[in-house]
Amino acid sequence: MTYAPQQPMKKAMKKTMKQTRISALLSSAFLSIPAAFGAQYQVVELPVAELGVDSYPSAINSIGEIAVNLSSQFNPVIDVSLLNFDSATLIAGLTNLENARSGDFNTADYEFLYSYIISNAESQFFQQIAGLNSYIASEDTSILLHGFDTIDNDTDEYRNSATTTVRGINDFGYSVGVSYDGFYKLEYVTEDIEDITYVLNDFYARAFAQIEDDVVELAPPEETIGGYSEAYDINELNQVVGIGTTELVSTTLQDSIDDCADESVRGDIPEASCLRSLSISTFASLDTVFQQRGIIWQLDDGNVANTYTLPMLIEPDDDDTTIYSSTAVAINDLGIAVGTSPAFYQNTDTLTSAAVIYDNDNAYTISEDNDEEYDIFASYATDINNNDLVVGYATKSILGSTPNKFFVYDYDSGIIDYPDDFFDSASTVPTAINDDNLVVGFTEFEETSSGVRRVEGFVYDYRNDIFSSLNDLIECNSPYTIAQANGINENGEIIATATVSSVNKDITGEIELDEFDAQSFSTHVVAVKLVPIPGGSIDNCEAYEEEYERQGAGAFWMLFLGLFGFARFVPSRAIKPVAP
Repeated sequence: MTYAPQQPMKKAMKKTMKQTRISALLSSAFLSIPAAFGAQYQVVELPVAELGVDSYPSAINSIGEIAVNLSSQFNPVIDVSLLNFDSATLIAGLTNLENARSGDFNTADYEFLYSYIISNAESQFFQQIAGLNSYIASEDTSILLHGFDTIDNDTDEYRNSATTTVRGINDFGYSVGVSYDGFYKLEYVTEDIEDITYVLNDFYARAFAQIEDDVVELAPPEETIGGYSEAYDINELNQVVGIGTTELVSTTLQDSIDDCADESVRGDIPEASCLRSLSISTFASLDTVFQQRGIIWQLDDGNVANTYTLPMLIEPDDDDTTIYSSTAVAINDLGIAVGTSPAFYQNTDTLTSAAVIYDNDNAYTISEDNDEEYDIFASYATDINNNDLVVGYATKSILGSTPNKFFVYDYDSGIIDYPDDFFDSASTVPTAINDDNLVVGFTEFEETSSGVRRVEGFVYDYRNDIFSSLNDLIECNSPYTIAQANGINENGEIIATATVSSVNKDITGEIELDEFDAQSFSTHVVAVKLVPIPGGSIDNCEAYEEEYERQGAGAFWMLFLGLFGFARFVPSRAIKPVAP
């Protein structure tokens, strides 16, 4: 098996050594040219931010196209045919019941119904609305990625039922990520002649690649009850990396599937409903049901030509019943991928996570010098460039704490470097590296006694060993606080997650006004692009320090919503899930 046939096998991993550099006196070209500008980057807010509550970028290609995820999209479609307007909840909660029946909502009722529907997510009797939408954005336009969403036969439009998360994009226009399967309606007549409408899909979620309007399903090797897969990155050879289920471990899952096929066992419900319930429960305990491995899918002419399961750093014995999970999160144009694999901690039988490099049919870890000052508990690789420089982070024991310290590892030379960040116990996570060896990510900016630390986006010039907060490189009076850098292209353009104080909008995207017709403001998360300014320089921001401190401390938790969940429209009236 060879997933990168064009590439020769790398030599065996060389013994690593700790690299010590003398910091450069001069910065890189775009970081040092003196000029009259009071910033080195111009902040450009992407137009996708106008389409919903919060937006989070994930990748950028060389032509400036940006993969963005959007939470709580404005103007969600409400399917009134699936609502029971005779229920006590709707009668009590709606301000104009009759207008709502016909789909004519005032803003309060619109937000109430939206909250009511999403509070019943995963219910087979309620409309399913995507919690996260994906876009390919530029400075001027935003194009929706519909993933596996389905077409409504009544409207001939996409239902917006499939939550999608886009992770990567290449220069050929392919974007990759993960999408829920789109939902459809199934009409069912019970034995008691009762008409019931089910809202179902055929699998839980899978990796996808999309170019223009064409979607390619990236199925996992093991597809029992749909399996699961997720794509993280794509290179210019159209090789996609991610994770997928590879082996069924459960001894009871097939019995449950067979029970769904047996009407006498499943009862008076459709087989598809039984399988949907089984899919939900299986996904909730995925790590106990399947082995999961890093995967490479090779695309060719819009189809999957080959699917490769990547090796792990350990090879389990045939009788080993342990469930292992590895992943591949990035791949360069030489076909070398990186990610995380299970490994044994310091030659013990204890399992940990270790950064891994996949080269042809082999898996290598990043070795550490035996004289390493601090104990390393785990490590994670996050990206690799075409110079075979790998970036990632290791969880270390430092001064009684266990921060994540970022590294740059030269795969060719075997040299690993832990650059200095802002202080010893700061956690720093790199997200991307370009071919100019510029690294971006996020870091804890200052040490505090409270334990709550402000997080900022950073750029690190590997050649010159210069580590900088991106907030120091934009104009001092910028309304944006760069909380996380998510990617960088070969033009030095950085995509970032920023916080900004902006006017609150309702579910329709219109500005909210209070009883006195006054606007209100709050902190929102927006996707931005940082464009290098030719001749830009670092401004003196002391005059703005007080305002910056006040603005930048409050919204770190929102970033993790973008990574692991999503925000919602929340009206003032609380909604509890109800039975159909």
